[in-house]
Amino acid sequence: MEAAGWMTDLPAACRLAEKENKLVLIDFTGSDWCSACVRLRRKVLDSPAFCEFAFSRFVLVEVDLPHRKSFDQTLLRRNEEIAKRYGVSGFPTLMVINPQGQVMGGFQNGDVTEAEARNLLEGACEAAELFRKAAEQAGEERARTLYRIFQGFPDSKSFAVPREELMHAIMELDVANVTGMRGIVAAKEQACLFLSQRESVPHGSPEMGRLLEQQLAEALPGNRNEVMMARCQHSLATADSLESLETSRRMFEELLPHLPEDEASELRHFLHTYFRDPAALLQMLRSNRP
Repeated sequence: MEAAGWMTDLPAACRLAEKENKLVLIDFTGSDWCSACVRLRRKVLDSPAFCEFAFSRFVLVEVDLPHRKSFDQTLLRRNEEIAKRYGVSGFPTLMVINPQGQVMGGFQNGDVTEAEARNLLEGACEAAELFRKAAEQAGEERARTLYRIFQGFPDSKSFAVPREELMHAIMELDVANVTGMRGIVAAKEQACLFLSQRESVPHGSPEMGRLLEQQLAEALPGNRNEVMMARCQHSLATADSLESLETSRRMFEELLPHLPEDEASELRHFLHTYFRDPAALLQMLRSNRP
């Protein structure tokens, strides 16, 4: 059964959106198993204020992937193909596309308020305007416009595919790297390499400690904090004396100035709580080891 005002035929919705000069808003949901989806529908998507906002800007499509056997199996297979095509990996996901199927934005979160949902979708509408502008541009000018879109583009897993496509489109246009995108991509590729290297080394081993020191020496600025945190956590997990525990504490202290204030505050609280009694902390660490 279609939710009130929501279509289930995506191609038809795209045709209607083109005719009415609107965007398409897709709700990827699991209506009988995803509690966050049900909550979002009840508290946000069905609210009068959201409906007034959404109906004026979008053609609405529900892509439901329920578990119940009574659901139309042809529609289910079609919905599964749509979710796979767009790389949706979490529910609920609200995705805005243009009538040609290009992703403009959206969000993956079942706990947003009605106001937060509207704000996020307004961002997708603004991105659509920038995409239209970029279509009339070329070279570095177009790259700069696409980069403005990239800066506000959702970074959740369900948007990984269109985000990658946007990144590569910018790089192809931006030969001189005026946007700095090549540095962002290089950091991303290095982060993936670092994680892959760690997967092949036993956790808690001396080899892991040496690998993390090597990665810290090689880390690009965008990856340095993550490697420093991994190094701190390894040092703490393997501490076997009060002296090595003090070394771990100093590592955490070294990381503090590089963190955003909210993360730094959490780390300071952690250090104050657990390092207040180093002997008790050491005993707890030892008792938690295999």
